[in-house]
Amino acid sequence: QEEAQRMKELVEDMLFLAKHDGAERPKDSRTVNFSDLVTGCVLRFESVAFERQVELNSHIQPDLSLSGEPDSLERLVMILLDNAVKYAGEQGRVDVALSRRQERAVLSVRNTGEPIPPEHLEHLFERFYRVDKSHSKEIGGTGLGLSIVKHGASLHGAQIHMDSQVGRGTSVQLLFPYHE
Repeated sequence: QEEAQRMKELVEDMLFLAKHDGAERPKDSRTVNFSDLVTGCVLRFESVAFERQVELNSHIQPDLSLSGEPDSLERLVMILLDNAVKYAGEQGRVDVALSRRQERAVLSVRNTGEPIPPEHLEHLFERFYRVDKSHSKEIGGTGLGLSIVKHGASLHGAQIHMDSQVGRGTSVQLLFPYHE
């Protein structure tokens, strides 16, 4: 059953990427209350974080809107949360923040886990890339999550910044064009 679930996730991820490959903008674009969407994703992850003994904190500025595809935006937020919780480490912490900075809506997801070696950072958004291939089966996932995030961010005109340092953990920031 576990292997069937992994195959199902892999097929769904590949279909998502194939469906959106070559697209220059979201197919179902509309005004999305991104604050509500991110809050909903965080609420759904509270039980997962609790089970893994990871503290999940959020600071979400209300009523930030984006022009985009709700399903695609939700998927990329869920992938970021999933990765952050998975790699937060024992008794770890995940901080999620959403705020407006000038003409951008800034989503930040930070965890306290082991830092990612600098030589791997530039490859993390490649399809099927794994930092530690020996633990990929026990951690789960398809190796497509961050490439889906990169693709979804690109579709929505967002920039991605990733940082990983000893003592500070790993942080991913997405800067979306703000929509009034």
